[in-house]
Amino acid sequence: MKGPISTGAPTLAERYVPKHWIGAGGMQHVYVAFDVLFERNVALKTPKDDAGVKRFKQSAVVSARVNHQNVAKTLDYFEEGDRPYLVEELVPDKDLFAVMAGNLPYLPPSTCARIFHQLAKGLAASHAADVVHRDLKPSNIMVVGGALFHDVKITDFGIAKMAEEEIGQWAEVGGATSSKTVLGAIPYMSPEAINDFKVAKKSSDVWAIAAIIYELLSGELPFGTGLKSIPKIVDAVPPKKPSLLNGAQFKTLGGQLYDIILQCLDKDVTKRPTAKELVGLCEILCYGTTTYSFGTVTHIPGVTGRILDEKGSVLMWHPKCFYGSGSVTVGSRVWFGRDSGQPWDRAFPIVKAIIS
Repeated sequence: MKGPISTGAPTLAERYVPKHWIGAGGMQHVYVAFDVLFERNVALKTPKDDAGVKRFKQSAVVSARVNHQNVAKTLDYFEEGDRPYLVEELVPDKDLFAVMAGNLPYLPPSTCARIFHQLAKGLAASHAADVVHRDLKPSNIMVVGGALFHDVKITDFGIAKMAEEEIGQWAEVGGATSSKTVLGAIPYMSPEAINDFKVAKKSSDVWAIAAIIYELLSGELPFGTGLKSIPKIVDAVPPKKPSLLNGAQFKTLGGQLYDIILQCLDKDVTKRPTAKELVGLCEILCYGTTTYSFGTVTHIPGVTGRILDEKGSVLMWHPKCFYGSGSVTVGSRVWFGRDSGQPWDRAFPIVKAIIS
């Protein structure tokens, strides 16, 4: 039996108690389960159909080789009845796509630099173990702390390999597709992945995280959306420099990030940095470990304005501290970093949040 399991089901493998359904990816259902042996919650994954079953065990073995803070850990694999299960570290927050969607239009360079660095370190650890993800996209990146961005963890290293047949078949045959797996993967696929997806390449993972960071930095995909993006990806047409980086307070770091992104999006794989080299490039970037919050604009500045955060604290702000649109009114919801000050902390950087 494939598909969803009942959260009222008995203990699985004499150890895991399904608690509730989290959601479904392209290839799997995901649940929160309680591990009675270690007394902790875990992510319990099971394939949606027979296509997933064929690769589930192999995927678990592959992903278990990676052990790094920025990679969600594979903890266990078992089979019960005719159904396989994968047990993974539970990251009790949302994936990057969910954090951004309907919430934030883009992120400032300092936040993007930190995320880029974390993803590069997780990728370098996986590549050192000869594990290639091959399906990196925002929905496969878990964000610890949600919009607070405490940390990020790459997930589904093994599960991503199960998408190989579906994406690989599309890449070979071509033509239109309605597959969510394929359509979700295309914006982050490298030229070599489109030309030969079945041959896993570490260079394609580097390309993918650079495409993700460009999207976070600009609010736009580097090559456009859907099937229309394929010719630009294959030709590796360099994406334009985001106009958001023109602000004086964002220009230097933003320009450095853009230069690294272009290196990672080079059509010539020999000119792209390896994941390990990318870690080195990110290490020389100047960014802080800012604490982020949401708040509401309460005063529009003559010289400085005021923001009331969700805990009732007052911060001051200046229009030049905005990344992107600074067109706000009293009552506008904003997301911001916090720097200590007297009599109020200072909000920087600031992004006008999306009101859904």
